[in-house]
Amino acid sequence: MKRNYLLGIAISALLSTGAWAYDADLAAKLAPTMAKMDHAGLAKGGSKLSAENYLAMQAKKEKLTVLDIRTPAEVRILELPGALQIPLDQLMKKENLDRLPTDGKIVVFCHLGSRAFIATTMLRAVGFGNVVFLDGGLSALVNAATPKGLAVE
Repeated sequence: MKRNYLLGIAISALLSTGAWAYDADLAAKLAPTMAKMDHAGLAKGGSKLSAENYLAMQAKKEKLTVLDIRTPAEVRILELPGALQIPLDQLMKKENLDRLPTDGKIVVFCHLGSRAFIATTMLRAVGFGNVVFLDGGLSALVNAATPKGLAVE
């Protein structure tokens, strides 16, 4: 009985750690950006692009801007040649938004795609309608470009 009680307390503590992880400073930094967003822009959400479709667009030499929102440490591990590198936490600064093209498609990249989805949603909400994210991120791209039978998990 005592063991079950302690196990219950431990599980409750683990499940409630999200409340302890609240970052008030980060929320304050994001507040001005979020205030600029309208509900219609947020409702548009992020449009995803499969790795296979991205590779096909590259093969056709379509006008694409690759926006790499990974951290500088991640970029040091694997740099994307020709990509516009703006870490996600710096993306909504005016000087960085001004670097984004308004013509052609912007494809947002990260490691697995979840941060790219967030960035795409934010960019669409502030008026960039030409933005998509790479679904599955660089991992999906590596798998799509790898000969079948050698895919990376």
